Amino acid sequence: MISAIYFVLYSWANCPGARCSFALNQENGPMKKTLLLTLTCLLALSFGATANASTLSIQFSGMDLHYDGNNLMASEDYLTTMNFFDCGVLVGSLTENIGVNMFVGDLGPIVYGNGSYQSSTGYGFDLYIGGEAEVSTAAGGVGGGGIGLDWDSPVQVNVNQNGGSTQVSVLGSASTSQINYQNLPFGFELDSPIQVSFSTQITKFTLANETAAASTESGDYFATFDAFGTGEVSGDRSPIPEPMTLLTMGLGLAGFGALRRRKKA
Repeated sequence: MISAIYFVLYSWANCPGARCSFALNQENGPMKKTLLLTLTCLLALSFGATANASTLSIQFSGMDLHYDGNNLMASEDYLTTMNFFDCGVLVGSLTENIGVNMFVGDLGPIVYGNGSYQSSTGYGFDLYIGGEAEVSTAAGGVGGGGIGLDWDSPVQVNVNQNGGSTQVSVLGSASTSQINYQNLPFGFELDSPIQVSFSTQITKFTLANETAAASTESGDYFATFDAFGTGEVSGDRSPIPEPMTLLTMGLGLAGFGALRRRKKA
């Protein structure tokens, strides 16, 4: 593509004045050529800077969440699956020695029914791969695999009561640029900001001062609950030079070299 652009612009720069759509005389011809060569170089370099953009996502299942009346957390929780997608295409899966730690703090009382809540910022979230179900942020994760994040903005948590039944979903989402470490398989390296989301269903709960029964009234609030579901971590791939990027950058440098040779001549 860049080669075609270069050929068209170069041909236009060297066409006879009578054939050009702009009637330029011989005095400003060199200026025209200089301008077009510079434009070609900039096009090549800008195309190379965006050639490798792609979206990465890690989707996981088997997450157990616990709410203690104020905080929502997954503590040393082994996962069932962890699937890795590049632009929506599955590139790899893990099913062993994988887990998650998550802490969503200071949500406050959660009312039984529909509601939206926001957490405080701070520690965060870890996906770990290999090793024990414990993560040492300072050490970059037990076993050396995974990704660790802190919340630099509140986590949004939505609680939805489905059709008046006792089936209640707990959904969460957050965006953060605070990456503590990452060492992921399949060549994955995420750039900031990173999106984190989860979708769970409450499996067991107690209301304030009573044990949850099959029928409850909206307006009560949870003393505790457990929820089970899935989650996702996603973001753009960190910029890494690829063959197309190197090719277009090379074209840009070649253009600059041609420009310098013209000036010397």
